[in-house]
Amino acid sequence: MNDKMNITNFQLFFLLIHMQVGVGVLSLPYDIFVKAKNNGWLSVIITGLIIQTILLLFHLLMSRFPEDNIFDISKKLFGKFFGNICIFLFYLCYVFIGILILVKFAYLLHAWMMPHTPKWVLLGLISFTAVFIVKENIKILARFATIASVVFIGFFVLIIYAIRHANFSNVLPIASEGVLPIIEGLPPSIFAFQGFELFIVVYPFMQSSPKNILKTVTIANAFVTFFYLFLVLVSIMFFSEAELKLIPEPVLYLIKSFSFRIIERPDLLFTSMWIVLVATTYSGTIYASSLALTTFRKTRTLTIYASLTAFICFVGALTFTKKQIITFASYIQNYFIVPFLWGIPVLLLLVSLLFQKKGEVKSTDEA
Repeated sequence: MNDKMNITNFQLFFLLIHMQVGVGVLSLPYDIFVKAKNNGWLSVIITGLIIQTILLLFHLLMSRFPEDNIFDISKKLFGKFFGNICIFLFYLCYVFIGILILVKFAYLLHAWMMPHTPKWVLLGLISFTAVFIVKENIKILARFATIASVVFIGFFVLIIYAIRHANFSNVLPIASEGVLPIIEGLPPSIFAFQGFELFIVVYPFMQSSPKNILKTVTIANAFVTFFYLFLVLVSIMFFSEAELKLIPEPVLYLIKSFSFRIIERPDLLFTSMWIVLVATTYSGTIYASSLALTTFRKTRTLTIYASLTAFICFVGALTFTKKQIITFASYIQNYFIVPFLWGIPVLLLLVSLLFQKKGEVKSTDEA
């Protein structure tokens, strides 16, 4: 692997948390509360453990093929014909996710920040940004994710401020309605963690040992779990049950309720930081889909495929306008696309173990 393409454990950590914390973070407390009520925070903890189990399976697969990404492995284990079909399905999944990211991004910006800005302008700007970031190689995206991570400081500062007005009794009694609501809260929580599968796309670009890579993805998952847990707990403690049922973006409503001498509308500042998270998440999705096409077509012209994919997502997002279509598309993503993105790697792992297939040994220095 070309050294110019390698990324460090430090960069991988920030890349993974940006892929997971994206467009859905603003509505996460509401989505979980609808199902699990005031015990939604328990659903988040359980989800973190589930995702860690999946990451362990992913790591076991990638450690058997250290020089290959998930697309290369698909060809090696499924054969050229079925492998290419699998790769193309991966591509379609990423495109679908990219379209939904743009749709939700435009909707929230219209509702909270730029009600009079044409939708195509918002979508065009973020699409251009994504192509510009990923057109060279993964290292540029990793560096951008690392630098952009400063926005998490602002997130934590603003949310911590809300604790002053929190009612800690809102989370009590714990599990008062039994285990079933907590289980029902798992699906929306699990969907919020979607994005960590980029790990199996960028694995061959890592310049570290498998042990250190596993440590990095574990820490990244722990960070995201804590971050989501923090958001859900603060939202539950800040709003009453009746209020939380009525506000689909509780995080923004929470921030909007504050007023500072210097910043009159902190929710606009918060939204600006959120835009950076969405841009990184969308860029990672464009990169993964473009890399899938380069493997499918056996070429390295990533820029052309990144531009093509961004254009497809742009047109698709302009087409998805009705609320019913968006709801149906989200259902497709959650119950078909996400299981595919997580299930195929596990299937590949089982095939590799069953037929005792491995890739070439990766020789790298500790990072």
